Amino acid sequence: MLESQKEQIAQALEAYMATHTTSQNKVATASGVSAGYLSQILNRNWNAVPVAGGKTAVIGDQHFRKLQILLGLSLEVFQTKNYMDVLIALDETRKTAGATLIDGDTGAGKTFAITEYARQNPATVYVVKCSNAMTAASMIRRICEVVGVGLTGPVDGRILAVANKMNREGQALLVFDESETMVKKSRAFGFIKDLYDLVEGRSGIVIAGANGILDKLKVKASYNVESFPQVLRRFGATPVMLSAGIDLGDATEVCAAYGITGKRDVSTLVAACENYGTFFNKLKKLKADQELLAAAA
Repeated sequence: MLESQKEQIAQALEAYMATHTTSQNKVATASGVSAGYLSQILNRNWNAVPVAGGKTAVIGDQHFRKLQILLGLSLEVFQTKNYMDVLIALDETRKTAGATLIDGDTGAGKTFAITEYARQNPATVYVVKCSNAMTAASMIRRICEVVGVGLTGPVDGRILAVANKMNREGQALLVFDESETMVKKSRAFGFIKDLYDLVEGRSGIVIAGANGILDKLKVKASYNVESFPQVLRRFGATPVMLSAGIDLGDATEVCAAYGITGKRDVSTLVAACENYGTFFNKLKKLKADQELLAAAA
Protein backbone atom coordinates (compact mmCIF):
# COMPACT_ATOMS: atom_id res chain seq x y z
CA MET A 1 0.00 0.00 0.00
CA LEU A 2 1.26 3.45 -0.89
CA GLU A 3 2.06 6.15 1.66
CA SER A 4 -0.57 8.43 0.13
CA GLN A 5 -3.21 5.73 0.64
CA LYS A 6 -2.20 5.24 4.26
CA GLU A 7 -2.56 8.99 4.74
CA GLN A 8 -6.03 8.84 3.18
CA ILE A 9 -6.99 6.12 5.64
CA ALA A 10 -5.59 8.10 8.58
CA GLN A 11 -7.56 11.18 7.55
CA ALA A 12 -10.74 9.14 7.04
CA LEU A 13 -10.23 7.50 10.44
CA GLU A 14 -9.98 10.89 12.13
CA ALA A 15 -13.16 12.04 10.41
CA TYR A 16 -14.95 8.78 11.32
CA MET A 17 -14.05 9.06 14.99
CA ALA A 18 -15.10 12.70 15.11
CA THR A 19 -18.40 12.06 13.33
CA HIS A 20 -19.31 9.02 15.42
CA THR A 21 -17.78 10.40 18.65
CA THR A 22 -16.24 7.00 19.22
CA SER A 23 -13.08 5.85 20.97
CA GLN A 24 -10.01 4.06 19.66
CA ASN A 25 -10.99 0.98 21.69
CA LYS A 26 -14.38 0.81 19.96
CA VAL A 27 -12.76 1.25 16.55
CA ALA A 28 -10.27 -1.48 17.47
CA THR A 29 -13.10 -3.87 18.29
CA ALA A 30 -15.02 -3.04 15.11
CA SER A 31 -12.02 -3.22 12.76
CA GLY A 32 -9.79 -5.86 14.30
CA VAL A 33 -6.87 -3.41 14.47
CA SER A 34 -5.36 -2.99 17.93
CA ALA A 35 -5.84 0.28 19.79
CA GLY A 36 -2.06 0.62 19.95
CA TYR A 37 -1.78 0.43 16.17
CA LEU A 38 -4.65 2.89 15.80
CA SER A 39 -2.79 5.37 17.97
CA GLN A 40 0.34 5.02 15.85
CA ILE A 41 -1.66 5.42 12.62
CA LEU A 42 -3.37 8.56 13.90
CA ASN A 43 0.08 9.93 14.80
CA ARG A 44 1.37 9.05 11.29
CA ASN A 45 3.97 6.80 12.87
CA TRP A 46 3.19 3.60 11.00
CA ASN A 47 6.75 3.16 9.70
CA ALA A 48 8.48 3.35 13.07
CA VAL A 49 6.41 1.67 15.77
CA PRO A 50 8.52 1.12 18.93
CA VAL A 51 9.04 -2.55 19.84
CA ALA A 52 11.17 -4.43 22.37
CA GLY A 53 14.91 -3.91 22.40
CA GLY A 54 14.70 -0.31 21.27
CA LYS A 55 13.85 -1.38 17.73
CA THR A 56 11.02 -0.24 15.48
CA ALA A 57 8.58 -2.05 13.20
CA VAL A 58 6.26 -1.18 10.34
CA ILE A 59 2.50 -1.60 10.62
CA GLY A 60 1.50 -4.13 7.97
CA ASP A 61 -0.75 -3.29 5.05
CA GLN A 62 -3.34 -5.81 6.26
CA HIS A 63 -4.18 -3.55 9.19
CA PHE A 64 -4.78 -0.59 6.91
CA ARG A 65 -7.01 -2.74 4.71
CA LYS A 66 -9.10 -3.69 7.74
CA LEU A 67 -9.61 -0.01 8.45
CA GLN A 68 -10.38 0.63 4.80
CA ILE A 69 -13.18 -1.94 4.97
CA LEU A 70 -14.58 -0.48 8.20
CA LEU A 71 -14.51 3.04 6.78
CA GLY A 72 -15.93 2.02 3.40
CA LEU A 73 -13.06 3.88 1.79
CA SER A 74 -12.20 3.61 -1.90
CA LEU A 75 -8.53 4.25 -2.64
CA GLU A 76 -8.29 5.21 -6.28
CA VAL A 77 -5.35 7.65 -6.18
CA PHE A 78 -2.00 5.91 -6.63
CA GLN A 79 1.35 7.66 -6.61
CA THR A 80 2.74 6.19 -9.82
CA LYS A 81 5.88 7.71 -11.29
CA ASN A 82 3.93 9.55 -13.98
CA TYR A 83 1.40 10.80 -11.44
CA MET A 84 4.13 12.23 -9.24
CA ASP A 85 6.01 13.72 -12.21
CA VAL A 86 2.87 15.59 -13.27
CA LEU A 87 2.02 16.76 -9.74
CA ILE A 88 5.56 17.98 -9.10
CA ALA A 89 5.62 19.82 -12.44
CA LEU A 90 2.26 21.48 -11.73
CA ASP A 91 3.24 22.46 -8.22
CA GLU A 92 6.61 23.86 -9.22
CA THR A 93 5.10 25.80 -12.12
CA ARG A 94 2.43 27.27 -9.87
CA LYS A 95 4.82 28.24 -7.09
CA THR A 96 7.52 29.65 -9.38
CA ALA A 97 5.10 31.30 -11.83
CA GLY A 98 6.72 29.45 -14.69
CA ALA A 99 5.84 27.91 -18.05
CA THR A 100 5.93 24.13 -18.50
CA LEU A 101 5.18 21.62 -21.23
CA ILE A 102 4.09 18.10 -20.25
CA ASP A 103 4.31 15.48 -23.00
CA GLY A 104 3.04 11.93 -22.50
CA ASP A 105 1.37 9.22 -24.52
CA THR A 106 -2.39 8.72 -24.36
CA GLY A 107 -3.19 6.77 -21.21
CA ALA A 108 -0.09 7.96 -19.33
CA GLY A 109 -2.24 9.52 -16.62
CA LYS A 110 -1.89 13.22 -17.42
CA THR A 111 -5.56 14.12 -17.18
CA PHE A 112 -6.08 12.12 -13.99
CA ALA A 113 -3.13 13.80 -12.26
CA ILE A 114 -4.14 17.26 -13.48
CA THR A 115 -7.71 16.73 -12.25
CA GLU A 116 -6.49 15.54 -8.87
CA TYR A 117 -4.11 18.49 -8.49
CA ALA A 118 -6.94 20.90 -9.34
CA ARG A 119 -9.14 19.17 -6.76
CA GLN A 120 -6.43 19.64 -4.14
CA ASN A 121 -5.97 23.32 -5.06
CA PRO A 122 -9.41 24.55 -6.13
CA ALA A 123 -8.91 28.23 -5.33
CA THR A 124 -6.24 29.13 -7.88
CA VAL A 125 -5.81 26.20 -10.28
CA TYR A 126 -7.77 26.41 -13.52
CA VAL A 127 -8.00 23.66 -16.15
CA VAL A 128 -9.05 24.16 -19.76
CA LYS A 129 -9.69 20.86 -21.50
CA CYS A 130 -9.05 21.34 -25.20
CA SER A 131 -10.80 19.35 -27.91
CA ASN A 132 -10.87 18.83 -31.65
CA ALA A 133 -14.07 20.87 -31.90
CA MET A 134 -12.60 23.81 -29.99
CA THR A 135 -11.54 26.86 -31.99
CA ALA A 136 -9.18 29.61 -30.92
CA ALA A 137 -12.21 31.82 -30.18
CA SER A 138 -14.03 29.17 -28.16
CA MET A 139 -10.80 28.46 -26.26
CA ILE A 140 -10.70 32.09 -25.13
CA ARG A 141 -14.33 31.81 -24.05
CA ARG A 142 -13.56 28.66 -22.07
CA ILE A 143 -10.56 30.30 -20.38
CA CYS A 144 -12.79 33.17 -19.30
CA GLU A 145 -15.38 30.73 -17.94
CA VAL A 146 -12.97 28.68 -15.83
CA VAL A 147 -11.04 31.70 -14.51
CA GLY A 148 -14.24 33.64 -13.88
CA VAL A 149 -14.05 36.81 -15.94
CA GLY A 150 -16.45 38.42 -18.42
CA LEU A 151 -17.15 36.64 -21.70
CA THR A 152 -17.79 39.72 -23.81
CA GLY A 153 -15.50 42.30 -25.37
CA PRO A 154 -12.49 42.11 -27.70
CA VAL A 155 -10.15 39.13 -27.40
CA ASP A 156 -7.19 41.17 -26.18
CA GLY A 157 -9.37 42.69 -23.47
CA ARG A 158 -10.55 39.31 -22.27
CA ILE A 159 -6.99 37.93 -22.23
CA LEU A 160 -5.93 40.95 -20.17
CA ALA A 161 -8.84 40.40 -17.76
CA VAL A 162 -7.81 36.76 -17.27
CA ALA A 163 -4.19 37.77 -16.67
CA ASN A 164 -5.15 40.48 -14.19
CA LYS A 165 -7.34 38.12 -12.18
CA MET A 166 -4.69 35.41 -12.06
CA ASN A 167 -1.99 37.89 -11.07
CA ARG A 168 -4.12 39.32 -8.26
CA GLU A 169 -4.68 35.88 -6.77
CA GLY A 170 -1.02 34.97 -6.37
CA GLN A 171 0.35 31.53 -7.33
CA ALA A 172 -2.45 30.95 -9.82
CA LEU A 173 -2.02 28.23 -12.42
CA LEU A 174 -3.75 27.72 -15.76
CA VAL A 175 -3.46 24.28 -17.36
CA PHE A 176 -4.28 23.45 -20.98
CA ASP A 177 -5.03 19.72 -21.06
CA GLU A 178 -5.19 17.65 -24.27
CA SER A 179 -3.59 20.58 -26.06
CA GLU A 180 -2.41 18.37 -28.91
CA THR A 181 -5.88 18.89 -30.37
CA MET A 182 -5.07 22.59 -30.86
CA VAL A 183 -1.73 22.31 -32.70
CA LYS A 184 -3.36 22.86 -36.10
CA LYS A 185 -5.06 26.00 -34.76
CA SER A 186 -2.16 28.43 -34.78
CA ARG A 187 -4.13 31.37 -33.38
CA ALA A 188 -4.89 29.37 -30.24
CA PHE A 189 -1.21 28.99 -29.40
CA GLY A 190 -0.72 32.65 -30.23
CA PHE A 191 -3.33 33.51 -27.60
CA ILE A 192 -1.61 31.24 -25.06
CA LYS A 193 1.67 33.02 -25.77
CA ASP A 194 -0.02 36.43 -25.35
CA LEU A 195 -1.53 35.36 -22.04
CA TYR A 196 1.76 34.04 -20.71
CA ASP A 197 3.50 37.30 -21.58
CA LEU A 198 0.98 39.08 -19.34
CA VAL A 199 1.39 36.71 -16.36
CA GLU A 200 5.10 35.91 -16.67
CA GLY A 201 6.76 35.94 -13.27
CA ARG A 202 3.42 36.26 -11.47
CA SER A 203 1.32 33.26 -12.50
CA GLY A 204 2.03 29.89 -14.11
CA ILE A 205 0.80 28.21 -17.27
CA VAL A 206 1.14 24.54 -18.26
CA ILE A 207 0.58 23.02 -21.70
CA ALA A 208 -0.12 19.28 -21.42
CA GLY A 209 -0.57 17.06 -24.44
CA ALA A 210 -0.13 13.65 -26.01
CA ASN A 211 0.86 12.15 -29.35
CA GLY A 212 4.29 13.77 -29.40
CA ILE A 213 3.13 17.32 -28.85
CA LEU A 214 6.69 18.55 -28.20
CA ASP A 215 7.86 17.28 -31.58
CA LYS A 216 4.84 18.82 -33.27
CA LEU A 217 5.59 22.19 -31.73
CA LYS A 218 9.21 21.89 -32.84
CA VAL A 219 8.13 21.22 -36.44
CA LYS A 220 5.83 24.24 -36.39
CA ALA A 221 8.58 26.39 -34.89
CA SER A 222 11.13 25.22 -37.46
CA TYR A 223 8.89 26.62 -40.21
CA ASN A 224 8.35 29.85 -38.25
CA VAL A 225 4.60 29.30 -38.17
CA GLU A 226 3.08 32.32 -36.46
CA SER A 227 3.79 32.25 -32.67
CA PHE A 228 5.15 28.70 -32.43
CA PRO A 229 8.84 29.70 -32.14
CA GLN A 230 8.00 31.90 -29.14
CA VAL A 231 5.73 29.25 -27.62
CA LEU A 232 8.46 26.63 -27.92
CA ARG A 233 11.05 28.94 -26.39
CA ARG A 234 8.82 29.74 -23.42
CA PHE A 235 7.36 26.29 -22.75
CA GLY A 236 9.75 23.80 -24.31
CA ALA A 237 13.01 24.65 -22.56
CA THR A 238 12.66 21.95 -19.87
CA PRO A 239 9.72 19.75 -20.88
CA VAL A 240 8.38 17.02 -18.62
CA MET A 241 8.45 13.79 -20.64
CA LEU A 242 6.30 11.07 -19.08
CA SER A 243 7.32 7.43 -19.20
CA ALA A 244 5.74 5.22 -21.82
CA GLY A 245 4.28 1.90 -20.76
CA ILE A 246 3.78 0.76 -17.17
CA ASP A 247 6.41 0.68 -14.46
CA LEU A 248 6.48 -2.78 -12.85
CA GLY A 249 7.12 -1.30 -9.41
CA ASP A 250 4.07 0.93 -9.77
CA ALA A 251 2.01 -2.01 -10.99
CA THR A 252 3.06 -4.22 -8.06
CA GLU A 253 1.95 -1.66 -5.47
CA VAL A 254 -1.29 -0.83 -7.26
CA CYS A 255 -2.19 -4.50 -7.75
CA ALA A 256 -1.58 -5.17 -4.05
CA ALA A 257 -4.25 -2.59 -3.21
CA TYR A 258 -6.64 -4.64 -5.37
CA GLY A 259 -5.63 -7.90 -3.69
CA ILE A 260 -3.37 -9.13 -6.50
CA THR A 261 0.00 -10.03 -4.99
CA GLY A 262 1.43 -12.81 -7.14
CA LYS A 263 4.40 -11.68 -9.23
CA ARG A 264 3.27 -13.77 -12.20
CA ASP A 265 -0.27 -12.34 -12.00
CA VAL A 266 1.08 -8.80 -11.91
CA SER A 267 3.46 -9.42 -14.81
CA THR A 268 0.68 -11.00 -16.88
CA LEU A 269 -1.59 -8.04 -16.28
CA VAL A 270 1.13 -5.53 -17.17
CA ALA A 271 1.94 -7.42 -20.37
CA ALA A 272 -1.71 -7.21 -21.40
CA CYS A 273 -1.89 -3.42 -21.02
CA GLU A 274 -0.44 -0.72 -23.25
CA ASN A 275 -0.66 2.09 -20.70
CA TYR A 276 -1.87 3.11 -17.26
CA GLY A 277 -5.33 3.86 -18.62
CA THR A 278 -5.96 0.31 -19.81
CA PHE A 279 -4.18 -1.06 -16.72
CA PHE A 280 -6.54 0.68 -14.30
CA ASN A 281 -9.57 -0.17 -16.42
CA LYS A 282 -8.69 -3.85 -16.29
CA LEU A 283 -8.14 -3.70 -12.53
CA LYS A 284 -11.50 -2.01 -11.99
CA LYS A 285 -13.22 -4.63 -14.16
CA LEU A 286 -11.56 -7.44 -12.20
CA LYS A 287 -12.73 -5.83 -8.96
CA ALA A 288 -16.28 -5.42 -10.30
CA ASP A 289 -16.34 -9.07 -11.44
CA GLN A 290 -15.14 -10.21 -8.01
CA GLU A 291 -17.84 -8.19 -6.30
CA LEU A 292 -20.50 -9.68 -8.58
CA LEU A 293 -19.28 -13.21 -7.83
CA ALA A 294 -19.25 -12.48 -4.11
CA ALA A 295 -22.79 -11.10 -4.26
CA ALA A 296 -24.00 -14.16 -6.17
CA ALA A 297 -22.41 -16.64 -3.73
